[in-house]
Amino acid sequence: MYPGNCPRRGPPKGAPPSGTPQQGGFPPQGEFPPKGFPPQQGFGGGFPPQGGFPPPQQQGFPHQDFPPPCGFPPQQGGFPPPCGFPPPGGFPPQQGGFPPPGGFPPQQGGFPPPGGMLPQQGGFPPPGGFPPQQGGFPPPDGMAPQQGGFSQNGIQQTNITNPNPNCLLTPAQCDAAVQQLREAMKGFGTDEKNLIKVLGTYPPLQMNQIVKGYKSNFGKSLYDTVKSETSGDFGQLCCALCMTIAEYDVKCINKALEGTGTDDDCLMEILVGRTNSDIRFLREEYKRIYCREIEDDVKKDTSGYVRRLYTVLLQGNRDETNNARDAMADAETLYRAGEGKLGTDEMAFISLLCNRPDDHLRQVFDIYQQKHGHTFEKAISKEFSGDIKKALTNLVSSIRNKAEYIATLFEKSMKGIGTDDDMLIRLTVRHRAPNVIGPIKAAYQTKYGKSLAKRIKGETSGNYRKLLLTLIQEPDE
Repeated sequence: MYPGNCPRRGPPKGAPPSGTPQQGGFPPQGEFPPKGFPPQQGFGGGFPPQGGFPPPQQQGFPHQDFPPPCGFPPQQGGFPPPCGFPPPGGFPPQQGGFPPPGGFPPQQGGFPPPGGMLPQQGGFPPPGGFPPQQGGFPPPDGMAPQQGGFSQNGIQQTNITNPNPNCLLTPAQCDAAVQQLREAMKGFGTDEKNLIKVLGTYPPLQMNQIVKGYKSNFGKSLYDTVKSETSGDFGQLCCALCMTIAEYDVKCINKALEGTGTDDDCLMEILVGRTNSDIRFLREEYKRIYCREIEDDVKKDTSGYVRRLYTVLLQGNRDETNNARDAMADAETLYRAGEGKLGTDEMAFISLLCNRPDDHLRQVFDIYQQKHGHTFEKAISKEFSGDIKKALTNLVSSIRNKAEYIATLFEKSMKGIGTDDDMLIRLTVRHRAPNVIGPIKAAYQTKYGKSLAKRIKGETSGNYRKLLLTLIQEPDE
């Protein structure tokens, strides 16, 4: 029978008679830890284990990376601290030191207490054990932030207003956000405050989950629901947030090619600085949505060397290796293709600028300026004219400092009489991720002497302004 299923009758065979003192018991009164306590197996002969935590797992669960790939989620007042383990500079000193002078105080009644371990009040692990995890650990979509840790009943608490942008949402967090969107648009009228709270708070990666979760729960796309409940610039911005970034990029490219003329600012913003895999995915997504090749549409709407420039960018063949290149030789090649000869070899400029790594090209620009006494942009201005001059200048500006280039586009969208809301919405939606918008705001402040938030406040109003400011993580005061 399994031990403990029936009452014990007398001491087991071989046990010392009742009343016999324990040899080296655990622990003796007034002394902890006991002397001579044997080393713990699996921890290298002592505690803490040498070589990190957790110890090598033998059989049982498969090996899990520790810490999780995206780091520990922030725990409110818990452990480890947000900066990682251990924090820079080590742990803060504990009052009284560890162990306290004179050793640990004697424990009343010994350890363990009579009757076994006392239950922990709301602690760790929660009563009844950990809640079951769906699909094992880590969850299939990756680690998600724990907001507030575990409650006393062992159920994970969530706080959808403060997601960790670096991790995916848990199913519970995603469902909570989906339900809040549903409540904001259910029945008569729309709760714009809660709509802004969800659409403006979650970064693109997590919004992708919410978009899919909404359709899975209610059988209707979030985009269609939001479109029927909102209008004007506010509605356009809300609808843009209900798409994946790739889908939104494709729609922006298609719009840039519609009608008379081409929106070169839009094409340059979307195509420059993307990885080769990004470009390939954009091509596939464009064909899925419009049943046409993006390259064919670009060729129809452009001409001359501008067409060749976009065609080269759309190949997605930029050098992404870490192999060293001769920046001096490339600077000389550009000089001989332009200022160093009669006429201009336009394709030499286009090929080199579209296919070399950005870091390498920044070195080339610096060498060119040192050697010839003026910026590379001035060389382009001297050698080119018209649309290709503008396209190459924008290309070089984006390579040189992407954050500053996007900051100039933000200013362009609000400069003069009226606001180019299509452009302002596109810039805000595409660059709203915290690690992206932060450098852009700093570059705007440096370049124009005022904050981006203040500029937006002066050009917009109402819920449209509130949502724009929420997306760039600025208060609407």
